[in-house]
Amino acid sequence: MAVQVQEGFSIQDIQAALESAYDDERWLAVLKVPRHTGVADAPQLREATGLSRGQLDRLLEQFEDVAPQVLLTEVPFPVSRPGKRGRPSAVYRLGKAGAALLRANGYDNARACGLNTETQIGHARAVLDVRLAAQANGLAVATERELAYTDAGKARVLRPDNLVTLSDGTRALFEVEQNANLSLLRRVRESVRHKLAFFAAPEAEGVSSHVRVLIDLPHGKTWDRTVAVWEQATAIAAEEHGGHLPFHIAAIPLLDFLERPNWAEPPDEPRWESLFDPAQTAAFEPTSDDQKALVKKEQNLRQANIPVELKRRSARDDYLIMEAYWYHLCQEGRDLMFTHERPLAHQAFFDTMNVIYVASHPPDASPWERALHPHASLYLLHCYLEMHPRLRQALSKAVARGSSSTRWSASLVTHRAQVVIDTFLRYHGLCSGDALNAYPVGPWQRGGDRGDFGIVVEIEPQALMGAGDGVVPTREDVAFAERALAWVLFALFAYAEDIEVKRARFW
Repeated sequence: MAVQVQEGFSIQDIQAALESAYDDERWLAVLKVPRHTGVADAPQLREATGLSRGQLDRLLEQFEDVAPQVLLTEVPFPVSRPGKRGRPSAVYRLGKAGAALLRANGYDNARACGLNTETQIGHARAVLDVRLAAQANGLAVATERELAYTDAGKARVLRPDNLVTLSDGTRALFEVEQNANLSLLRRVRESVRHKLAFFAAPEAEGVSSHVRVLIDLPHGKTWDRTVAVWEQATAIAAEEHGGHLPFHIAAIPLLDFLERPNWAEPPDEPRWESLFDPAQTAAFEPTSDDQKALVKKEQNLRQANIPVELKRRSARDDYLIMEAYWYHLCQEGRDLMFTHERPLAHQAFFDTMNVIYVASHPPDASPWERALHPHASLYLLHCYLEMHPRLRQALSKAVARGSSSTRWSASLVTHRAQVVIDTFLRYHGLCSGDALNAYPVGPWQRGGDRGDFGIVVEIEPQALMGAGDGVVPTREDVAFAERALAWVLFALFAYAEDIEVKRARFW
């Protein structure tokens, strides 16, 4: 029995008319392109079918002659591609007759497109971009298919935009995202939570732990804002699981990826920007079991029974409350501020920096040894960052943040370098200030013949003592500690590739 899709037309009539006009089933090849996402633009239709511009235009005209507005319908408004100049290409939605014609030819899951907004259609087109790119590389890809898994005994499903089977047989999630602001934080957070639950399930075996996010934006302010929203969302989800994620999540502009697709496992790190910043979690400090003996159990200040639930407070009320907090802090001691997850800083930090530095810079080094590349120190620094992966990731984020849209000036370079320095120190419970001052300097400040930026460290002798035995270090000890820490901080920029930290664009 013929399926009526419009008065005067049936699927059999439509197919017969198209077969009469074309004997190579190009009409079916074109209709198959948007069957997974519901939409396709003209360049995608040509790419997937091999038709020329003229051939496609004539076929679309034939569609309208045979069954107007029911096979492929052109979207009546422009759907722009962020970052791509020029007039947007025409975008087409799969119509009711087009979907019915596909089902009649064995594609049972074909459905007419119900997307109506520019955001929805732009997302669907981008998902198709990735699918076509994977197929062009001979990779199997499942688009918007459900992945079943169990979470706390309950059946769940994850629906990735594209699940690509890489050349080594690993399946990888490729998600497409668009412009995001804080109004979408909840949705993004839920997306991360679902992936967290999936990767904690046994069904995740065989699926790459590297989630690739292709953001349909160029590098710039909007990109930075979108990445910041994702960083907040991943930090919130990670906080709920001890400050860690059981998977890696990183992003790249969609157009950059399409220009040079990266199907490696794991992905080519320098091209991707992590969407998880450990520095935004409360657990952004080193942890170990033996530190439990050094710190007290975290206490809530409300245990001091301080009356903070006043309906209205004057400035004097605020003063009295803060005075009570301070009194409670004095009673409990400064250890109240530190927990197993946020341990107290220790002067052994400087000893560690000394060990890293001295490996390639021994005091009795010969002129030849001083001329060598600092392989030994870089090896130790690499090992140290391997021991502290959250520090390495946070440093890479600090280096990358905001760099995509920046026109660098000397003052901006020093500011960004200071942010990286402060991130490194904060991880170890320290900060740059009076007793320990670490800061970047420009070539005009360094002296000598070097023309690059440098790092200066100034340490008060008593700062190296920590809470030790009261023995004040010598000036030589202080000078060596300053050189060691300055070199380690300098290495974060100058030798980024050697220690697997993201290279700063400004360095």
